[in-house]
Order: sequence, then C-alpha cells, then structure tokens
Amino acid sequence: MLKINENRLIEDLRELSLIGATAAGGVSRPALTVHDIEARQWYRSKIAAAGLDYALDGAGNQSAILRSDPPSDKRILAGSHLDSVPDGGRYDGALGLLVAFEALRTIKDNGIRPALTLEAVNFTDEEGAIMGLMGSRALVGQLEAADLERSKIAPEELTKRLDAAGISRESMLGARRDDVLAWIELHIEQGTRLEDENIDIGVVDAIVGIRSLKLSLYGEAAHAGAKPMRQRRDALWGAAAFVLRARQHIMDNYTPGVCNIGMIGAEPGAFNIVPAQVDMALEFRHGSLQEMAAMGDDLLGLLEECAREFDLRASFEETPAVHPARMSETVMSAIERAAAALGLSHRRMLSFAGHDTQSMAQICPAAMFFVPSARGISHNPAEFTSAADCVNGANLMLHTLLEVIETLS
Repeated sequence: MLKINENRLIEDLRELSLIGATAAGGVSRPALTVHDIEARQWYRSKIAAAGLDYALDGAGNQSAILRSDPPSDKRILAGSHLDSVPDGGRYDGALGLLVAFEALRTIKDNGIRPALTLEAVNFTDEEGAIMGLMGSRALVGQLEAADLERSKIAPEELTKRLDAAGISRESMLGARRDDVLAWIELHIEQGTRLEDENIDIGVVDAIVGIRSLKLSLYGEAAHAGAKPMRQRRDALWGAAAFVLRARQHIMDNYTPGVCNIGMIGAEPGAFNIVPAQVDMALEFRHGSLQEMAAMGDDLLGLLEECAREFDLRASFEETPAVHPARMSETVMSAIERAAAALGLSHRRMLSFAGHDTQSMAQICPAAMFFVPSARGISHNPAEFTSAADCVNGANLMLHTLLEVIETLS
C-alpha cells in the first residue's frame, strides 16, 4: 500500500517548529507578523523543492499544486494554516497543512498523475489575530469591506501586514473561487475523546456554531458599609446567579452544547462601592442551528430572570454568529474507507472548535478528521501529538485524497 515518507514529514514538522519558537517550547506566529511571513516563505521554498507549482491568491492563501493530466477545471483542496496564537503549540494548523503537502509529494514521487488537480492550502489568519478564518472566508466570498474595517488591529498595522504578504484590502475582497470540488482538513483533536477511548481517528460530522453576546446588568451604586444588604441593587449578585444558572441549564438541557463566560467586569470597580453595572462576555456553541437558537432564548431568559430577582435592568448586544457546519457524507465516507484500509480505528464526532472547514463547507463537499492530542492540550506550548499519530494522519490524508478523486472524477 502507498505510504508517505515518514522521516520527511517529521523533519518538516521539526524545521517549522523553529520558526517563531518560544522559550517554553511552543511557537508564536500570529498572522502576517514577522514569524508568520518567515513560515510562509519556508513553505514556498518547500513547494519549489518538491517540484510542485506555487500559487498565492488575493487573500494571501498559499497553495502547493499537483496538476492533473489533462488539467481539470475543478480542484480538490486540502490543508490548514501556519499562523498560531501567541505562544501556542507546534501542531495546531501546521500538522494539517504539512500532511496535505506530504500527500501531494508522495503522489508525485510515485509518478501518479491524479485525475483531478490537487492543492495543499495554507489559509491566512485562521486563528483570528486580524479576524478569524480570514483567508477561508475570503476564498468562499464571505469577506466584506466592513469586516476589514472591524479588524482587531489598527488600520495602519493591517496595511503593513497585508503589504508584507503581497496582498491588499482590494485583493482580499476579490479572492473568491468557484473551482473547488471538495475540501479535506486534518487537525489535532484539541480534546481527549480519542485519547480516552484509544481510537486513532475522529471523523468530524459537524462543526459547532458559535454565538457571542455582551451582557450587561444595571443596579445602583451604594456605600458598601452603610447600605443594608436587603436594600442593595447589586449588579454583581445578579451576574453571579446568572453564571451558575447558565452553567447548570446548559449541562442539563443542551449537552454536548457548551457555554462560557470568559470576561466579566464590575463598575465603578472599588472595594467600598456596591457594583452598579456588570458586563459579561458570553459565548455558546452547538452543532445544531435549532439548538443554538433555543440555547440563546433560554440564556437570555435566564438573564432577565436574574435581573428581576435582584431588582436590576438587563441588556445585551450580539456580534455576528458563526453558523454550525454539517460535513459532507461523501467526504466523510471516503475518510472512513481510507481509515479501514489502513487499519485505523475511527468514530464520528462533533468539533467544538472552529476551523477553516467551516467556511469551505459552504461552497463544496467538505469534511475533516482529528488525530489524538495528548491530554487535549492546545493553544499551549505543551501541545503534543505523537510521531505515530502524525504519520497515521498523513497516510489517511493521502488515501482520502485518492478515494475522493476516485469518487468525484
């Protein structure tokens, strides 16, 4: 059976981990910063050395291309991203790109001319240093000028970073493609389900949707000593009640859905003043759009309930939602057939983290699969996936690509 070059893959992972390496053993390559640009240059040099074609689109997405004979109008894409969170791990994104690249090299090295053109794609800014899923959103035509205006970095800094990658705001808005036939992504699990169950591969059947809201509760500032407890309109009391009730309600009614309150602030913010206002950042996730809507209704209902109980006023603001993405049965089945042929145990599972596959599923049959991540650690220098699991993932990517080619050509 055709297999990837194990030593070459592991050496590539080692080389890449030196770019943006941190003292703790991780990497820092936020999108289009110096180290991300260096990693992108490294990838381009690897593409040239492999004898594959190179392409850079208007969003800065880089592709290694193995052309079919004759060249096909439609293409199968696979890959992930090279950017990282600050002081993140070596495997998140990077492994997914390198296994796709290694699969293309292996096909080429063995003299196979695929019936469909293949691309190994490095998407720009998956992690959201500028905006989440920026490159893949641009490719599917979902990036708008207003999104660039809402960038997490200042306009001058955004211009500087785009210039460094050889792109512009205008080119990003024109990066939409209509030649994608299918998409496949490998990622580390970022959880412990595979490790706990001693399973080799997780075939993702859906990626959760994400809704984010800013919640506010308004009470009345008062002297922390002189105001009797029973007379207080303490906004923090209401917020504390909401946090605990939201936790229990979601666990009881929406598992495997999750919610999180990751930021909270009280005003005026002094030891001796009863809090008059509390702001909270709420995020919740589920794989079902219907369940997402119900979760939102329930959580806002709980907020109003807590406001009434503590004699407060409540308000909320919502940012644009990320909708759940169902994976393609065609591509999932191809992953499962390839896993069976390789003798890899597998099961289907939900992804609770967002990925570029979420964007790609909107324009083509798309799916992704997980390899185990030790102790579920991710976005952390301690992130680790064994060499054996990396190789399993690369061989699975190789044979999944071949299965999808056979199915779709």
